[in-house]
Amino acid sequence: AYPPQSRRLGEEGKVVLRVELDEQGAVSAAQVATPSGFARLDEAALAAVRRWRCTPAQRDGRPVRAVALQPFKFVLQ
Repeated sequence: AYPPQSRRLGEEGKVVLRVELDEQGAVSAAQVATPSGFARLDEAALAAVRRWRCTPAQRDGRPVRAVALQPFKFVLQ
């Protein structure tokens, strides 16, 4: 969700998160890899990704831990 104060202040940006998924597809860790320039937007992206459930990565047909970079663009319309 776009932070209301960021919306009022016209803050836009792109944040890239480093996301670690466990063998069940749950986010086990997330951190800002490239900040947006606005802490509120970075925190909103982190809050969103921590709620995700994903299909786990597989190696040789078995679920494994995985790391991915996930960009988030905050654009006012």
